[in-house]
Amino acid sequence: MAHDTPGAEGGSGGGADGTGSDIGWADTVRFRLPPGWAVDVEEHEGQPVGTFRPPPPAAGVLRLVTDRVVPRPDSGGVAGTLREMAVRFVRPQDPRAGDRSVESRADGAVIAQAMMRTLEDGRAETHYLWLIGADRSDDAAVAMFSFALPGLMDGDESCAEMLGRIDDAIRNAEIL
Repeated sequence: MAHDTPGAEGGSGGGADGTGSDIGWADTVRFRLPPGWAVDVEEHEGQPVGTFRPPPPAAGVLRLVTDRVVPRPDSGGVAGTLREMAVRFVRPQDPRAGDRSVESRADGAVIAQAMMRTLEDGRAETHYLWLIGADRSDDAAVAMFSFALPGLMDGDESCAEMLGRIDDAIRNAEIL
């Protein structure tokens, strides 16, 4: 099912088998959301941002932005650029961030992951962050995901299960 929103394609209701919805974003990434998630587009600083909300009563919002980056001549090529982006993404010097990791996938893609506790408009939130990047000839294709969860829900058993499904979907995302 195609959406009339810029950059997104996919369904929000899940397939007949209840397996979820295939989402394609900005000709850069394709992944499968769990069943029942609502798909929308927000704009932030002139950029379209994919937003995905779990079915009620679940809390939180998954956001997605993508980019294509041409490496600088002194960066070590696309692989060096991807590694540099991944390390910056996990914010090694930021005391608010934790659970950082940077890994290479079997297909050669780089995946970085971190968790950050913040205050947003006076509300405690936990942000789970993922960056997946792959070499696409002359550039690096990158998808950056952020799942914002109210701080009081962090650690709830149902949220932990949902985060596991989100993590699996992102880790298995295809960079196009």
